[in-house]
Amino acid sequence: MKFYVAENEKPVGPFEISQLVARGLKGSDLVWAEGYETWVRADSVFEIKEALAAPATAQADAYREAAIPQLPNENTTPGCPPPPPYQQPYQQQPYQQPLQQPQQSYMAPPKSWLVESILVTLLCCLPFGIVGIINAANVNSQWSAGRYEEAEKSSANAKRWTIIGAISGFVVGILYIGLMVFAAVSGNLE
Repeated sequence: MKFYVAENEKPVGPFEISQLVARGLKGSDLVWAEGYETWVRADSVFEIKEALAAPATAQADAYREAAIPQLPNENTTPGCPPPPPYQQPYQQQPYQQPLQQPQQSYMAPPKSWLVESILVTLLCCLPFGIVGIINAANVNSQWSAGRYEEAEKSSANAKRWTIIGAISGFVVGILYIGLMVFAAVSGNLE
């Protein structure tokens, strides 16, 4: 079977498969043969794919010199193919979003609360702040892995533990100040 190849958006050929390989055909090039409805990628034709995958031998290299025939006149070639498409087939198809990526992936990840958790740990309440840091550290990694609901839950947990730590640290601070004032007032009364 002889094939035409699309070169500079024009059909060139027909060529035998060995001649196409000798011309430097690539798997992404478009080819057409009689009986084909449209142009197809060269690597989608079994015989061409086999010829492209075959190792080069000395005989094939010697044949390469004589394999390139004269180009026929486009106007006088019987059974001339339709003009090749101007774009490669993969460019003609509209982009389809993969199924595993929901629309939510284009949004920004939820707030991680990492800075706030660290401040609560250092300034207010160590145990609650550490729980907040652990949850805050999981937010971005879960979002990047596509586990959006888990990332939202980790963000909510980090916020909750950060607020609990801040409130408990504030309450403990007020109680401490109150005890100091009470101790100072009690000590002066004696």
